Amino acid sequence: MFTTFGGSVKTFSTWTGVAALVVGAVLLSAAPVRAQTYPAKPVRVVVPFPAGGIVDILARAVTDKITANWGTPIIVEPRPGAGTLVAAEAVATAAPDGYTFLVATITGAVGPIINPQFKYDMRRDFVAVGMYSSAPNIAVVHPSLPVSTMKDLVDLARKSPGRLNYAHAGAGSTNHLPVEFLKMSRKLFIVPISYRGQPQAITDVIAGQVQVLFGAPALLVPHVKAGKLKALAVTSTKRLDDVPNVPTLAEAGFGDVLGGSGWFGFLAPVGTPAAVVRRFNEEMNKAIKSPEVIERFQKAYAFAEGGTPEDFTKFLAEEGVRWTKLVKDANIKPD
Repeated sequence: MFTTFGGSVKTFSTWTGVAALVVGAVLLSAAPVRAQTYPAKPVRVVVPFPAGGIVDILARAVTDKITANWGTPIIVEPRPGAGTLVAAEAVATAAPDGYTFLVATITGAVGPIINPQFKYDMRRDFVAVGMYSSAPNIAVVHPSLPVSTMKDLVDLARKSPGRLNYAHAGAGSTNHLPVEFLKMSRKLFIVPISYRGQPQAITDVIAGQVQVLFGAPALLVPHVKAGKLKALAVTSTKRLDDVPNVPTLAEAGFGDVLGGSGWFGFLAPVGTPAAVVRRFNEEMNKAIKSPEVIERFQKAYAFAEGGTPEDFTKFLAEEGVRWTKLVKDANIKPD
Protein backbone atom coordinates (compact mmCIF):
# COMPACT_ATOMS: atom_id res chain seq x y z
CA MET A 1 0.00 0.00 0.00
CA PHE A 2 2.85 2.29 0.80
CA THR A 3 4.39 1.50 -2.58
CA THR A 4 1.07 2.08 -4.28
CA PHE A 5 0.52 5.27 -2.28
CA GLY A 6 4.04 6.41 -3.00
CA GLY A 7 3.56 5.61 -6.63
CA SER A 8 0.31 7.52 -6.66
CA VAL A 9 2.00 10.56 -5.14
CA LYS A 10 4.76 10.37 -7.68
CA THR A 11 2.27 10.11 -10.51
CA PHE A 12 0.19 13.04 -9.15
CA SER A 13 3.32 15.12 -8.69
CA THR A 14 4.46 14.41 -12.20
CA TRP A 15 1.14 15.40 -13.72
CA THR A 16 1.02 18.55 -11.56
CA GLY A 17 4.42 19.57 -12.86
CA VAL A 18 3.42 18.92 -16.44
CA ALA A 19 0.23 20.93 -16.00
CA ALA A 20 2.17 23.84 -14.50
CA LEU A 21 4.58 23.82 -17.42
CA VAL A 22 1.71 23.77 -19.91
CA VAL A 23 -0.09 26.66 -18.16
CA GLY A 24 3.14 28.61 -17.92
CA ALA A 25 3.84 28.10 -21.58
CA VAL A 26 0.35 29.25 -22.49
CA LEU A 27 0.69 32.39 -20.36
CA LEU A 28 4.10 33.20 -21.81
CA SER A 29 2.86 32.73 -25.33
CA ALA A 30 -0.19 34.87 -24.57
CA ALA A 31 1.88 37.90 -23.51
CA PRO A 32 3.30 38.58 -26.99
CA VAL A 33 -0.13 37.98 -28.48
CA ARG A 34 -1.62 40.66 -26.22
CA ALA A 35 1.14 43.07 -27.23
CA GLN A 36 0.61 42.27 -30.88
CA THR A 37 -3.16 42.76 -30.70
CA TYR A 38 -2.91 46.19 -28.99
CA PRO A 39 -4.90 48.29 -29.55
CA ALA A 40 -8.04 46.18 -29.40
CA LYS A 41 -10.35 49.21 -29.01
CA PRO A 42 -10.27 53.00 -29.62
CA VAL A 43 -7.53 54.95 -27.85
CA ARG A 44 -8.23 58.31 -26.19
CA VAL A 45 -5.79 61.24 -26.34
CA VAL A 46 -6.73 64.13 -24.04
CA VAL A 47 -5.66 67.63 -25.10
CA PRO A 48 -5.51 70.28 -22.34
CA PHE A 49 -6.57 73.15 -24.64
CA PRO A 50 -9.63 73.91 -26.81
CA ALA A 51 -10.20 72.45 -30.26
CA GLY A 52 -8.74 74.53 -33.06
CA GLY A 53 -5.65 75.71 -31.19
CA ILE A 54 -2.06 74.78 -32.07
CA VAL A 55 -1.93 72.01 -29.44
CA ASP A 56 -5.05 70.40 -30.88
CA ILE A 57 -3.86 70.84 -34.48
CA LEU A 58 -0.49 69.14 -33.91
CA ALA A 59 -1.94 66.34 -31.80
CA ARG A 60 -4.43 65.48 -34.54
CA ALA A 61 -1.71 65.51 -37.18
CA VAL A 62 0.09 62.72 -35.32
CA THR A 63 -2.90 60.73 -34.10
CA ASP A 64 -4.59 60.78 -37.52
CA LYS A 65 -1.53 59.10 -39.01
CA ILE A 66 -1.28 56.54 -36.21
CA THR A 67 -4.98 55.78 -36.71
CA ALA A 68 -4.38 55.22 -40.42
CA ASN A 69 -1.46 52.90 -39.70
CA TRP A 70 -3.31 50.96 -36.99
CA GLY A 71 -6.80 50.88 -38.43
CA THR A 72 -8.03 51.58 -34.88
CA PRO A 73 -9.46 55.03 -34.05
CA ILE A 74 -7.68 57.47 -31.77
CA ILE A 75 -10.19 59.88 -30.27
CA VAL A 76 -8.76 63.34 -29.57
CA GLU A 77 -10.64 64.86 -26.66
CA PRO A 78 -10.11 68.55 -25.79
CA ARG A 79 -10.41 69.08 -22.01
CA PRO A 80 -9.34 72.71 -21.38
CA GLY A 81 -9.34 74.40 -18.02
CA ALA A 82 -7.42 75.16 -14.82
CA GLY A 83 -4.07 75.54 -16.54
CA THR A 84 -4.16 71.97 -17.98
CA LEU A 85 -5.23 70.51 -14.62
CA VAL A 86 -8.61 69.32 -15.94
CA ALA A 87 -6.97 67.24 -18.65
CA ALA A 88 -4.19 66.05 -16.36
CA GLU A 89 -6.66 64.73 -13.81
CA ALA A 90 -8.72 62.96 -16.47
CA VAL A 91 -5.64 61.01 -17.58
CA ALA A 92 -3.91 60.53 -14.22
CA THR A 93 -7.03 58.86 -12.82
CA ALA A 94 -7.70 56.74 -15.93
CA ALA A 95 -6.96 53.03 -16.05
CA PRO A 96 -3.27 52.50 -16.89
CA ASP A 97 -4.10 50.10 -19.71
CA GLY A 98 -2.66 51.95 -22.70
CA TYR A 99 -5.97 53.38 -23.88
CA THR A 100 -5.66 56.89 -22.43
CA PHE A 101 -2.87 59.39 -23.10
CA LEU A 102 -2.28 63.06 -22.28
CA VAL A 103 -0.76 65.69 -24.55
CA ALA A 104 2.04 67.29 -22.55
CA THR A 105 2.95 70.94 -23.01
CA ILE A 106 5.19 73.49 -21.34
CA THR A 107 2.12 74.80 -19.49
CA GLY A 108 1.60 71.47 -17.76
CA ALA A 109 5.30 71.20 -16.97
CA VAL A 110 5.39 74.63 -15.34
CA GLY A 111 2.00 74.36 -13.58
CA PRO A 112 3.23 72.63 -10.39
CA ILE A 113 6.21 75.00 -10.23
CA ILE A 114 4.00 78.10 -10.38
CA ASN A 115 1.25 76.75 -8.16
CA PRO A 116 2.10 74.47 -5.20
CA GLN A 117 -1.58 73.46 -5.09
CA PHE A 118 -1.37 72.05 -8.63
CA LYS A 119 -2.42 68.46 -8.02
CA TYR A 120 -0.47 66.61 -10.73
CA ASP A 121 3.16 66.78 -11.78
CA MET A 122 4.00 65.22 -15.13
CA ARG A 123 7.43 64.24 -13.83
CA ARG A 124 5.88 62.26 -10.96
CA ASP A 125 2.32 61.27 -11.85
CA PHE A 126 2.75 60.16 -15.45
CA VAL A 127 4.94 57.98 -17.63
CA ALA A 128 6.78 59.77 -20.45
CA VAL A 129 5.98 58.34 -23.88
CA GLY A 130 7.74 60.75 -26.22
CA MET A 131 7.99 64.27 -27.64
CA TYR A 132 6.60 64.63 -31.13
CA SER A 133 6.84 68.33 -32.01
CA SER A 134 7.99 71.85 -31.14
CA ALA A 135 6.76 75.19 -32.44
CA PRO A 136 7.76 78.86 -32.20
CA ASN A 137 5.50 81.80 -31.48
CA ILE A 138 5.11 85.16 -33.14
CA ALA A 139 4.70 88.38 -31.16
CA VAL A 140 1.82 90.50 -32.47
CA VAL A 141 0.04 93.69 -31.45
CA HIS A 142 -3.15 95.42 -32.48
CA PRO A 143 -2.48 97.67 -35.52
CA SER A 144 -3.61 100.77 -33.63
CA LEU A 145 -0.71 100.44 -31.21
CA PRO A 146 2.00 103.00 -32.20
CA VAL A 147 4.86 100.48 -32.28
CA SER A 148 6.72 98.71 -35.08
CA THR A 149 9.44 96.84 -33.20
CA MET A 150 9.97 95.02 -29.92
CA LYS A 151 12.03 97.99 -28.75
CA ASP A 152 9.10 100.31 -29.50
CA LEU A 153 6.83 98.05 -27.46
CA VAL A 154 9.18 98.06 -24.48
CA ASP A 155 9.61 101.84 -24.66
CA LEU A 156 5.85 102.37 -24.75
CA ALA A 157 5.28 100.00 -21.84
CA ARG A 158 7.97 101.77 -19.83
CA LYS A 159 6.49 105.21 -20.50
CA SER A 160 2.94 104.12 -19.65
CA PRO A 161 2.98 101.50 -16.88
CA GLY A 162 -0.26 99.49 -16.82
CA ARG A 163 -1.56 100.94 -20.08
CA LEU A 164 -0.85 97.78 -22.06
CA ASN A 165 -2.27 94.33 -21.52
CA TYR A 166 -1.42 90.99 -23.09
CA ALA A 167 -3.39 87.81 -23.73
CA HIS A 168 -2.28 84.35 -22.69
CA ALA A 169 -3.75 80.84 -22.49
CA GLY A 170 -2.86 80.21 -18.87
CA ALA A 171 0.01 80.69 -16.45
CA GLY A 172 3.06 78.89 -17.72
CA SER A 173 1.99 78.87 -21.37
CA THR A 174 4.22 80.09 -24.19
CA ASN A 175 1.88 83.09 -24.46
CA HIS A 176 2.59 83.86 -20.80
CA LEU A 177 6.21 83.01 -19.99
CA PRO A 178 8.03 85.22 -22.54
CA VAL A 179 6.04 88.33 -21.61
CA GLU A 180 6.59 87.70 -17.92
CA PHE A 181 10.30 87.26 -18.59
CA LEU A 182 10.27 90.47 -20.64
CA LYS A 183 8.52 92.32 -17.80
CA MET A 184 10.98 91.01 -15.24
CA SER A 185 14.13 91.66 -17.25
CA ARG A 186 13.08 95.14 -18.49
CA LYS A 187 11.19 96.19 -15.36
CA LEU A 188 7.85 96.69 -17.12
CA PHE A 189 4.24 96.64 -15.95
CA ILE A 190 2.01 94.97 -18.56
CA VAL A 191 -1.33 93.53 -17.41
CA PRO A 192 -1.95 89.81 -18.11
CA ILE A 193 -5.39 88.71 -19.36
CA SER A 194 -6.00 84.96 -19.15
CA TYR A 195 -8.03 82.94 -21.69
CA ARG A 196 -8.98 79.27 -21.97
CA GLY A 197 -7.20 79.03 -25.32
CA GLN A 198 -5.55 80.97 -28.12
CA PRO A 199 -8.57 81.22 -30.48
CA GLN A 200 -10.50 83.30 -27.94
CA ALA A 201 -7.44 85.40 -27.16
CA ILE A 202 -6.83 86.13 -30.84
CA THR A 203 -10.41 87.31 -31.27
CA ASP A 204 -9.97 89.91 -28.54
CA VAL A 205 -6.58 91.10 -29.82
CA ILE A 206 -8.04 91.63 -33.29
CA ALA A 207 -10.95 93.50 -31.70
CA GLY A 208 -8.50 95.75 -29.86
CA GLN A 209 -9.62 94.71 -26.40
CA VAL A 210 -6.12 93.35 -25.74
CA GLN A 211 -2.97 94.84 -27.25
CA VAL A 212 -0.26 92.14 -27.18
CA LEU A 213 -0.03 88.39 -27.82
CA PHE A 214 2.76 85.87 -28.28
CA GLY A 215 0.92 83.17 -30.22
CA ALA A 216 1.06 80.36 -32.75
CA PRO A 217 2.07 81.51 -36.26
CA ALA A 218 -0.40 79.06 -37.79
CA LEU A 219 -3.21 81.00 -36.16
CA LEU A 220 -1.74 84.52 -36.38
CA VAL A 221 0.14 84.83 -39.69
CA PRO A 222 -3.08 84.92 -41.79
CA HIS A 223 -4.28 87.87 -39.68
CA VAL A 224 -0.87 89.56 -40.02
CA LYS A 225 -1.04 89.22 -43.80
CA ALA A 226 -4.60 90.57 -43.77
CA GLY A 227 -3.47 93.64 -41.81
CA LYS A 228 -5.59 92.77 -38.78
CA LEU A 229 -2.50 92.33 -36.61
CA LYS A 230 1.02 93.73 -36.61
CA ALA A 231 3.95 91.32 -36.14
CA LEU A 232 7.02 92.40 -34.16
CA ALA A 233 9.18 89.26 -33.84
CA VAL A 234 9.28 85.47 -34.01
CA THR A 235 10.68 83.24 -31.27
CA SER A 236 12.35 80.80 -33.68
CA THR A 237 16.08 80.83 -34.41
CA LYS A 238 15.37 81.71 -38.05
CA ARG A 239 12.82 83.96 -39.72
CA LEU A 240 9.63 82.39 -41.01
CA ASP A 241 9.36 82.08 -44.79
CA ASP A 242 5.77 83.35 -44.81
CA VAL A 243 6.69 86.60 -43.01
CA PRO A 244 10.35 87.15 -43.98
CA ASN A 245 10.33 90.77 -42.88
CA VAL A 246 9.59 89.86 -39.26
CA PRO A 247 12.87 89.53 -37.29
CA THR A 248 13.69 86.89 -34.71
CA LEU A 249 13.79 87.92 -31.07
CA ALA A 250 17.58 87.70 -31.21
CA GLU A 251 17.73 89.99 -34.24
CA ALA A 252 15.41 92.41 -32.45
CA GLY A 253 17.79 92.55 -29.48
CA PHE A 254 15.77 90.28 -27.18
CA GLY A 255 17.54 86.96 -27.58
CA ASP A 256 17.60 86.48 -23.81
CA VAL A 257 13.81 86.19 -23.59
CA LEU A 258 12.87 82.60 -22.68
CA GLY A 259 9.70 80.54 -22.94
CA GLY A 260 8.49 81.74 -26.33
CA SER A 261 8.51 78.37 -28.10
CA GLY A 262 6.39 75.37 -27.23
CA TRP A 263 6.94 71.62 -27.23
CA PHE A 264 4.43 68.78 -27.33
CA GLY A 265 4.57 65.16 -26.26
CA PHE A 266 2.56 62.22 -24.99
CA LEU A 267 2.22 61.00 -21.39
CA ALA A 268 0.44 57.96 -19.97
CA PRO A 269 -0.90 57.16 -16.49
CA VAL A 270 1.58 55.67 -14.03
CA GLY A 271 1.40 51.88 -14.26
CA THR A 272 0.87 51.73 -18.02
CA PRO A 273 2.72 48.62 -19.26
CA ALA A 274 6.20 49.38 -20.59
CA ALA A 275 5.50 47.34 -23.72
CA VAL A 276 2.48 49.53 -24.53
CA VAL A 277 4.44 52.74 -23.87
CA ARG A 278 7.17 51.49 -26.19
CA ARG A 279 4.65 50.53 -28.85
CA PHE A 280 2.94 53.93 -28.80
CA ASN A 281 6.34 55.63 -28.88
CA GLU A 282 7.35 53.63 -31.94
CA GLU A 283 4.10 54.52 -33.70
CA MET A 284 4.60 58.20 -32.80
CA ASN A 285 8.12 58.23 -34.23
CA LYS A 286 6.94 56.45 -37.36
CA ALA A 287 4.08 58.93 -37.82
CA ILE A 288 6.15 62.12 -37.53
CA LYS A 289 8.51 60.90 -40.25
CA SER A 290 5.69 60.48 -42.75
CA PRO A 291 5.32 63.06 -45.55
CA GLU A 292 1.69 63.73 -44.56
CA VAL A 293 2.52 64.66 -40.97
CA ILE A 294 5.60 66.67 -41.95
CA GLU A 295 3.42 68.68 -44.36
CA ARG A 296 0.81 69.32 -41.65
CA PHE A 297 3.54 70.36 -39.23
CA GLN A 298 4.98 72.77 -41.79
CA LYS A 299 1.57 74.37 -42.30
CA ALA A 300 1.43 74.86 -38.54
CA TYR A 301 5.01 76.26 -38.47
CA ALA A 302 6.02 73.31 -36.29
CA PHE A 303 8.94 70.91 -36.32
CA ALA A 304 9.08 67.14 -35.80
CA GLU A 305 11.05 66.02 -32.74
CA GLY A 306 10.90 62.33 -31.79
CA GLY A 307 13.01 60.20 -29.46
CA THR A 308 12.58 57.52 -26.84
CA PRO A 309 10.56 57.55 -23.62
CA GLU A 310 13.86 57.88 -21.78
CA ASP A 311 14.75 60.98 -23.83
CA PHE A 312 11.45 62.61 -22.92
CA THR A 313 11.83 61.70 -19.25
CA LYS A 314 15.22 63.42 -19.19
CA PHE A 315 13.86 66.47 -21.02
CA LEU A 316 11.01 66.88 -18.54
CA ALA A 317 13.45 66.77 -15.62
CA GLU A 318 15.58 69.47 -17.26
CA GLU A 319 12.49 71.60 -17.88
CA GLY A 320 11.69 71.38 -14.18
CA VAL A 321 15.08 72.80 -13.26
CA ARG A 322 14.94 75.54 -15.92
CA TRP A 323 11.49 76.86 -15.10
CA THR A 324 11.86 76.65 -11.34
CA LYS A 325 14.55 79.32 -11.62
CA LEU A 326 12.57 81.52 -14.03
CA VAL A 327 9.37 81.31 -11.99
CA LYS A 328 11.29 82.33 -8.87
CA ASP A 329 13.24 85.14 -10.55
CA ALA A 330 10.16 86.57 -12.30
CA ASN A 331 7.89 85.98 -9.30
CA ILE A 332 5.29 84.34 -11.54
CA LYS A 333 2.03 83.57 -9.78
CA PRO A 334 -0.91 81.32 -10.74
CA ASP A 335 -3.95 82.82 -12.51
